[in-house]
Amino acid sequence: PSCSSATVARNSFPETLVSDIQAPLEPAKTTSHRLMLAVVIVLGALIVIALILLVVGMMRKFSEPAAPQSAGIGRSAFALPLGAKVIEMQSESGRLILHVRAADGDEVDIVDTEDGHLIARIKASK
Repeated sequence: PSCSSATVARNSFPETLVSDIQAPLEPAKTTSHRLMLAVVIVLGALIVIALILLVVGMMRKFSEPAAPQSAGIGRSAFALPLGAKVIEMQSESGRLILHVRAADGDEVDIVDTEDGHLIARIKASK
């Protein structure tokens, strides 16, 4: 209220009573601070090394010439025998199944659709 006098705060305790409170240590001098600083430096170095390895790996992968697509070692593309006719054709995932009629009898040929090599040939006796 406006009629009261001003309040003044005074310390009535002597300084010797509060002298057991220690001043806080500087953070740079504590062992835990030094340990955490070492951990941050090591992890930062590991991140930099990982990024360098990633970039080197990408450069090596993209600088290599592309391997030619071949029909495989010892594999050749499928060809119908001379005079043969395709009677029926079915397809499944990655396979083409052909019912073929040739001069020596009927047969079923299974061909790989990726590279065209003959997977299996089943001949029916005449």
